[in-house]
Amino acid sequence: MFIVCRNSKPPDLDLHLKGVPFHLHKETLAKKSAKVTTLLQCNKIDELHWILKDIDVDPTTFFLVVSFCHGYKIHLSSENIVSVLCTAYYLEMNDDHSSNNLLNEAVTFLEQRVLISWNETVKALAVCSDKILDKISDVGLTEVFLDSLLEKALKDHRLLEDLTTLPLRLYEPLVQESSKHNVSVENLVASVCNYAKRYVFERDSGDESVSRNKRQVLEAVERLLPHQRGAISCGFLFKSLKESMFLDACSDCRKGFEDRIRRQLDMATSKDLMILLPNKVGGAYDINLLKTILKSFYSNYNVSDVSRFVSVARMLEEFLLDAAASDAGLSVETFKALGEITVAASCDVLRYSDEIYRAVDVYLERHRDLTETEKMEACRVLDCKKLSPEACEHASKNEKLPLRIVVQVLFFAQKQIQDKVARDMKSVEEKDDDDDDIEDMSKKLLRLDIESDYSKKREIENLECVVHCAKKKMEDKKISMWREVKRKLGCMTSLTVDACNCHIKKRKKTYHHYK
Repeated sequence: MFIVCRNSKPPDLDLHLKGVPFHLHKETLAKKSAKVTTLLQCNKIDELHWILKDIDVDPTTFFLVVSFCHGYKIHLSSENIVSVLCTAYYLEMNDDHSSNNLLNEAVTFLEQRVLISWNETVKALAVCSDKILDKISDVGLTEVFLDSLLEKALKDHRLLEDLTTLPLRLYEPLVQESSKHNVSVENLVASVCNYAKRYVFERDSGDESVSRNKRQVLEAVERLLPHQRGAISCGFLFKSLKESMFLDACSDCRKGFEDRIRRQLDMATSKDLMILLPNKVGGAYDINLLKTILKSFYSNYNVSDVSRFVSVARMLEEFLLDAAASDAGLSVETFKALGEITVAASCDVLRYSDEIYRAVDVYLERHRDLTETEKMEACRVLDCKKLSPEACEHASKNEKLPLRIVVQVLFFAQKQIQDKVARDMKSVEEKDDDDDDIEDMSKKLLRLDIESDYSKKREIENLECVVHCAKKKMEDKKISMWREVKRKLGCMTSLTVDACNCHIKKRKKTYHHYK
């Protein structure tokens, strides 16, 4: 690449930048660059050929810088501003050395055209290499960019969800700082999950550098995710856990995902658990991982709500069924191991183990070539005592089951019938006893009612007697008073005593008969 310049002198400095040749004039560069001037003054001409060795600048950016030195007007944009600014800073193209220099022009453009816009700021940072990021850190621009983004994110939390183009070393501190403010957990989780989907879950060619970058991103994702129960989908957590093992992430990363799964295992589905299955048919299952997750769930479970145990048990039964149906290469040993885990989770929680029987039936259907011994091994996870009557009826006619299992099913089916008959008989006897008790109780209650009526009647009659006596006394008292009055008036003699009482009728004597 040759620079068309206004200098008639031939170029006296040749540079090669990433395979692109530049033929330059030392004096022209020195007028704008204090660094070039210093090297020329110290007669370090050889170092001029390697002047850009400590900075990662692409030929296009350097072309803009050189064009500026030659007096041409250059086009600045969000995509090139950071690289131009860092190059100008590195070459010491400041106003102290030359007025209206490139560094000042780049800073003004950044402040007035880029930092005021969320999209332009993200666009400017998205193209930065690690060396350029090192330079903006030296200049002190990292905090400027982060403060600008944070200010806008706090006004609109949804902006955080689309930061997948941001370099990790800027993305992580931005999300960490956002979490310290009132940004909702939902927005933070959405942002982190989107970032992981782009840089972790997308398949690659297996290049070591790519895997290393994925590992770094996944470990950062684990650090950024909250620990609240239900804040993150179980599917994402299982997928992240599987990737952490595949990428050989640090132990803290793997344990972090295991802990989050443990907190909400009862919210998971069989589909979530299927993520842990091997990618290829016949691949190895990580039985120990499943045991670790379940052990962690049960050992740290301190909630009285047993419905969570029921949810986990049913999820494992469905998982066993799905594994038997989907993996044609599932070995008897692995099926048995998964079945034993399922039985352990459901034995004291679920009344029937019909789903385990269904899984056995499906597994035998998909593996018709098993020997009788292998079939018996697969059926060891089956507890015939916990089969429902409907499952027993189906199993008794199931030609895929070993004969020994069918006999056991028939035996326990007959025992179920006997137990049911015994329970029904006991229920009838208890009902008869209850009827007798009810009849006796009715008689007692009736007797109580009669006695209660009799007592009330006695009380009423007694009350009537009291009233009658009281009235009689009052009447007698009135008569006595009337006689005294008449005596004082001289109306009363020994001959007129009876006459004076003639108006008083003698009450008929009343007898109260009580039973």
